[in-house]
Amino acid sequence: MLEVKSIHYAYHKNFALQNISFELDPGEILGIIGESGCGKTTLLKLLFGKMDTDKGEMYWQGDKILGPSHQLIAGHKDFKYVTQHFELMPYITVLENIIKPLSRQYLEDNFNRAKDLLNLVNLEDYQDKKVKNLSGGQKQRVALAQALAKPPKLLLLDEPFSHIDNFFKNELRRKLFKFIKEENITCIIATHDNADILPFADKIMVLKKGEIIDFNSPKTIYNNPKNPYTAGLFGDYNFVDSSFISPKLNVSEIIVYPHEIELIASEDKKVQILDTYFMGEYYKIIIEYEGKKMIIKTIYLPNLSLNYNIKYKAHKVLERLQS
Repeated sequence: MLEVKSIHYAYHKNFALQNISFELDPGEILGIIGESGCGKTTLLKLLFGKMDTDKGEMYWQGDKILGPSHQLIAGHKDFKYVTQHFELMPYITVLENIIKPLSRQYLEDNFNRAKDLLNLVNLEDYQDKKVKNLSGGQKQRVALAQALAKPPKLLLLDEPFSHIDNFFKNELRRKLFKFIKEENITCIIATHDNADILPFADKIMVLKKGEIIDFNSPKTIYNNPKNPYTAGLFGDYNFVDSSFISPKLNVSEIIVYPHEIELIASEDKKVQILDTYFMGEYYKIIIEYEGKKMIIKTIYLPNLSLNYNIKYKAHKVLERLQS
């Protein structure tokens, strides 16, 4: 188990991680999400033991996680930390980089392990290429494979898909998190992209200006965002008067997602359509309604020669809030 108890860390007067506390069971995946500069990378460095906390303590399986002032080599021996800078050996091959962390006593086992990981990150055809000749996305995939060569007890990932093309990214995410679950590796991933964690994490931590403002299951956080900041991390949203949804709600305004509003034909022109965006499976429509800009998701492109009003799918909103 990972236990983090009231840790604080300050860079300067304008930023500090404040009172960060949470627990993570073995094999769980935690996603940390928040705006740039909220403290995601700083928290990973503290967890790895790369920096000392100003206050508070962290424990892994009951043993205290120590920072660089308490040990000669920074970093916990059972942890792996994949940064955005890759930290690979550029003048040796992809295969050699993956095998590098492994013992030389079991060469055949190491080779088989590396082959499996090359398949995992879709780099089978690049095993003999030197890392210096790879693209940024390919290097990022090598770094992921290298981190898993000798399975860590805790895997820390900092924006692990940021350099990878969408062509590979979606499949890689599915394969990687399935592999992590099968090997019972505890994992913490810091990201700005909700697609990295919403389908895969057991828990999500929302950070803002160095503080935890939500910590819960992905479904709970998405269905019941505590504020517009949290909702905005998961995509577009609208902030509307709660009386449009139900008079029984005990808040004045409520978050309604674009797919929970319907554009309907009307005798009167209640809606002004400002912009339309083709998104593949749907259209994103920016409208003005009663002097307020809103975002709606529709399957069909509106006919601009017609008049429109909107209808809130109140039952869907209430189902979401109650789930």
